[in-house]
Amino acid sequence: MKKLLFFIPLALLLCFSFSCQQTLETEQIENDIETAADTCASAISRLDAEEVTNLFSKIPGTKYITDGKVIPQQELLETFRELYGSLQEMNFIFEKKEVHVFNQGAAVFTGWVTYTAVTKEGQKIDEKAVYTMVYVNENGKWSVFQAHKSYTE
Repeated sequence: MKKLLFFIPLALLLCFSFSCQQTLETEQIENDIETAADTCASAISRLDAEEVTNLFSKIPGTKYITDGKVIPQQELLETFRELYGSLQEMNFIFEKKEVHVFNQGAAVFTGWVTYTAVTKEGQKIDEKAVYTMVYVNENGKWSVFQAHKSYTE
């Protein structure tokens, strides 16, 4: 009985320690993903097609889905260059951010965005959208595996 009384607190302590470690790892991943999403938003605001493209994974199946159109990884740079090339400026910031960590190699980011842009012709664009981005960890670096944009009202 005395041995049992010794091992029960020890087992509880070990479980608590393991649980705390998992919580710290999850929080670190959440912070890393939120930072990665903010880096993406900043690159979009700067109209930097190359940086935005480089934030996407090179894994087969990587894609960006927008306006009902699926854009595969190999077409991202051309697509972003065309889009950003038509603009003078853009202000793009994620709000209502949520991160769901599945494991140490996969997480999902969801963020609402109200962005404004000005075309080269001077036309102002105001749009609201929800982004969902699936992130994968490749050799210690988080990258976008798939991204989806849906417009809202």
